[in-house]
Amino acid sequence: MAEDVREALEIFRVRETKKDSFMARALASLYYQLKIIATYKMFLAIEFIDIILSVLIYYFVGFLVSPQALSSLGYSPDYLAFAVLGIGMSRYLWTSISRLAHKLSHEISEGTFESLVAIDVDNFRSWLIGQVIYGFTWSSMWFVGTILVGMALGAKISGDPILWFQAIFILLLTIAVHVGIGIIAAGMYIKHKQLETMLVFLSLVMEFFGGVLYPLSLLYNYRPLYYIAMLLPFTHGLEMFRRTLMNEWTILHPQMLLHLGFLLVFLPLIYLGFKIFERYLNLARKEGVLGTY
Repeated sequence: MAEDVREALEIFRVRETKKDSFMARALASLYYQLKIIATYKMFLAIEFIDIILSVLIYYFVGFLVSPQALSSLGYSPDYLAFAVLGIGMSRYLWTSISRLAHKLSHEISEGTFESLVAIDVDNFRSWLIGQVIYGFTWSSMWFVGTILVGMALGAKISGDPILWFQAIFILLLTIAVHVGIGIIAAGMYIKHKQLETMLVFLSLVMEFFGGVLYPLSLLYNYRPLYYIAMLLPFTHGLEMFRRTLMNEWTILHPQMLLHLGFLLVFLPLIYLGFKIFERYLNLARKEGVLGTY
C-alpha cells in the first residue's frame, strides 16, 4: 500500500515538474495547433496551389517591368526575384501582427478561452510563444514554397550560405519586432474585441509602404509617403532582406547598418507586448469578461 502511494506521488511530482516547464507548455501549444491543421488536407492542398498561382502572377507581371528601370533604382534587374522575396516575407507580417488576435477570437467565441485561463500559470506567455512558433512554422512553409517555385521559374536569388544565414537573422529580427505588435493587439482584443479589421488594415498599410511589390525608391518623389515608410519597421526588414539575397550586400554595408539601426529601435516592443497583454488579461479577469465576445 505504501509503495502504491509513493508511485502515485511520484507520478504527480513528474507531472508538476512538466507543468513548470515553460518550453514544454509552449511546445504543447504548438503541437495541438499543428495537429489541428494537419487534419485539413484540402486546406493544405489549396494553400499549395495558392503559392504556385501567386508566384505565376508576378512571373507574368515581370514581363511588363523594365529590367533597366529596376536596375536604375538600385536593385538587380530580376523583378521576379524582387516580388518573390517580397510576397514571401509579407506572409510573416500577417502571422506576426494579426494571427494572435485572430486565434483569440476563435478561443473566446468558442468558449474555450476561460478554460485556458483556468489552467494558466504564466500569464499566457508559454501559450503565446507556442502560437508564435506555429505562425513562424506555417509562414516558413509558405516562404520556402514561394522561393522554390520562384527559383524554378528563373528567379535569380543568391545561393551563398553565408548570405542566407544573414538573411535568416534579418528575418528573425523582423519577425520578433512584429510579434511584439501582435502580442499588444492580442491583449487589446481580450478587452475590446473586434480588432481584426483594424489589424488587417495595419498589415496592408505596412505591406504598401514597405514596398512588397515595388521598389522603395519610387517614394522619393512623394516625400511624405517616403517618411511614413521609413517609420515602419517592416520597411527596413524587407529592404535588408532583399539587398542581402538580390544585391548580395553584407550587414556591414552602410545602408544595411542604417536599416538595422532603425529596426533595433523597435525591438523593445517584445517586452512591451507581454506587459500590455498581461495588463489586459488581468483587467478582463477582474471584470469577468473573459468569455464575452
